[in-house]
Amino acid sequence: MVNSEAGGEVKVEAMSKGGRPVRRQDLRKALTAGTLAWMFGNVWFVAISGSAFTLFVKSMRASPFQFGLLTSLQYLAALVSIPASLLIERTGQRKRIFFWGHYFQRGMWFVLALAPLWVMSRYGVSQAHVALNLFIPLLFLMYAGGAVGGPAWVSWMADVVPGRVRGRYFSRRRQWSVLTALPAAWFVGWLLDRYGGGVGGTGVDTLTTMRWCAIIFMCAACFGIMDIVMFQIVPDVPKAPQRGAGLLRAMARPLRDKNYLWFAGYIATLQFAFVPMAQFLTLYAMDKAALNNRDVQLMMLVLPMVAQLIVLPVWGLAADRMGKKPLLVVATLGLVPVGLGWCLMTKGSIWIGYVLASLGTALWTGVEVANLNLVLGMSGSADDDPKTASGGTAYHAVNSVILSMAAVIGGLAWGGIAQGLKDWNWTPVAGWKTLTSYDVLFVLSGGLRLVAVVVFLPHIHEPEARPTREALRFMGANIYNNLFGAVLQPLRFMRLRKSETYKVEARKES
Repeated sequence: MVNSEAGGEVKVEAMSKGGRPVRRQDLRKALTAGTLAWMFGNVWFVAISGSAFTLFVKSMRASPFQFGLLTSLQYLAALVSIPASLLIERTGQRKRIFFWGHYFQRGMWFVLALAPLWVMSRYGVSQAHVALNLFIPLLFLMYAGGAVGGPAWVSWMADVVPGRVRGRYFSRRRQWSVLTALPAAWFVGWLLDRYGGGVGGTGVDTLTTMRWCAIIFMCAACFGIMDIVMFQIVPDVPKAPQRGAGLLRAMARPLRDKNYLWFAGYIATLQFAFVPMAQFLTLYAMDKAALNNRDVQLMMLVLPMVAQLIVLPVWGLAADRMGKKPLLVVATLGLVPVGLGWCLMTKGSIWIGYVLASLGTALWTGVEVANLNLVLGMSGSADDDPKTASGGTAYHAVNSVILSMAAVIGGLAWGGIAQGLKDWNWTPVAGWKTLTSYDVLFVLSGGLRLVAVVVFLPHIHEPEARPTREALRFMGANIYNNLFGAVLQPLRFMRLRKSETYKVEARKES
C-alpha cells in the first residue's frame, strides 16, 4: 500500500491493478467497523472455548487422545486454505469468499450444539460415543469454513489497513474486544456452575450440562454472525485475478523465500509446543487442581485477557517502531520458563496457575502480533514490479498450512502421550508433588520453545529491526509509563478538580 496526497486529502491506494483508492473517510469507517466486529467476535470466541467446550466434550466421554484430536481438527481443516487461496487468486473475489466461509463457520455452531444433544437425548447417555463420532466431523466442517475465509480476510485487510499503523491498529482492536469478552467469559463460568449440573453423575446431570453448553454455543453463534455482518461496511479493494503461470508463481513464491522458510520453521516449532497446551491446561485445572467452572474461566480466559489489555498497546507500538524479530526473541524466551512453571502448580498453590496463565498469554500475544504483521506485510496485492510485489494470499495460505500441520502433529502427539501415560505417576522426592502425564507435556512444551529461539530465530533477517536489547528497553519503558500513568490518573483528576474549585471560588469573591 502507498500513500498519496491530492488536494490536501490523504488517500490510501490499493496496489492491485485497476484498484480504486480507499478514501480517508471510508478508511475510518472501515477501521471502526473492523474494531466493532471483533468486539462481537471475541464474545463468540470465549463462549465456545474454555469450560463450555471442555464440559460438552467430557459429557460425550472423550478420551485424552480424543481431546488431542479435537485440538488438531482446527489446524487440519486449515489445509482447505490452499484451494481457497487458489480460488481467491483466480477470481479476485476476496470479500465475497470471506463472507461465504465465515457465515458458514459461525452458523455451524447451531448444528454443533444441537446434533450431539439430540443423539444423547433420544438414544441415552450410553450412546455418548455415537454423539462424539458425529461431533468430530461437524467440528471439522466448522473449522474448514474459517479456513476458506481466512486467506481472503488477511489479503483484504493488508490492502485496507495502512502498513504504518498495522501494529497499533490490530493491537487496539484486540484491546477493545477484551472489554466485551471479559464479562462474557466470567458469565459463562458462573452460568455453568449455577445451572450446568455435573459431569460424570446421573444421566440427567450429563444432559443438563450439555443443554446449557448448547445454549451457550447458540448464543455465541449469534455474536459470531454479528462479527461478520460488520464487515459489510468495509470497502472491497479490487484484486486483479491471476491465471495460468502467474497463478502458479504466486502460490510457489513463499517456498522460494528462504527468510520466510526460516520463519516458518520457527513458528511451526512454537505452534507444536504451545497450541495443544490450552486444552490440556483446562483439563489439568479441572481434574488435578479441582477448580470449578468459574475459576477455570477466571484462570484461563478472564485474567489472561486483562493481561492482554495491558500489554497489547506496547506490543503493537513496538512492532511498528522496533520491528518484529526482536518481539519474537523477547516473547519466546519468556515463554520457556512459563511452560516449565506449570509443573509447580498443585491444589495448594493455585495462585501459580493464575500467574502463569496471565504471563503466558501476555507473551504469546507478542508472538501473535509479530506473526500477523509479518504475514500481512507479505500478503498485499501483487503489482507489476517483482521487487515491490507482495505475495497476495499465497503467504497466508502456505503459512496456515505449515502452522496447521505442526499443530495437528502436536495435538495428536500430546494426545498420544497423555493417553499412553494416563496411569503413570512418579514422586521424585518424598512429600513433593507427584508427577503425571501432564507434567511430561509441560516439560516437553518448555523445551521446544527454547529450540524455536535457538535454532530458527537467528536466521530470520529483518533489516529495519532494532537490536533486541533496545526493543526490550523500549517496551519496559512503555509498560512502566502506562502503569505509572494509570496509578497517577486519580491524583491528577483530584488535582484538576481542586484547581477548578479554587477558580470558581476566586470568581465568586471577585
